Amino acid sequence: MSVIFSSRKTCFCAFCRSPRKVYRKKNIGLGDVAGAALGAGSVMFAIYQEFDPRVVLIFMAFLAVAEVFIKVRWRIAIVCKQCGFDPVLYIRDSQKASLKVQMHLDQRKLSPSSLLSPALNLPTINKERSELIQKAHAGALVSKRI
Repeated sequence: MSVIFSSRKTCFCAFCRSPRKVYRKKNIGLGDVAGAALGAGSVMFAIYQEFDPRVVLIFMAFLAVAEVFIKVRWRIAIVCKQCGFDPVLYIRDSQKASLKVQMHLDQRKLSPSSLLSPALNLPTINKERSELIQKAHAGALVSKRI
């Protein structure tokens, strides 16, 4: 029953295939709007002790804060903690995503805490595929669907 109401879902990293949990919500929903309205009403009655039209501004501020919070939470959680792969960055610029993964793996190699952690299931590239990648322009052989 708790799986239905869970705010996170289990998935696998698209690069290293390690299991992880990411947040389901990317934007605010009806419950968040209702919470912002309830919060704005509470603040209005705590400050003004009666109905005041400035509650609309308070409500909009609460909505903006909720949207930013949920967006940032989702964006931070979508990056893989094991290999550093960022699917959003990969869609925008695959070269930057590749550099970010390489930097993360270099830091992981130097970190003493990763010595006892399980090895990553990183993809391998055979010689023919490597030659195709070198001949093609950036991103030509990579699917943009994630």
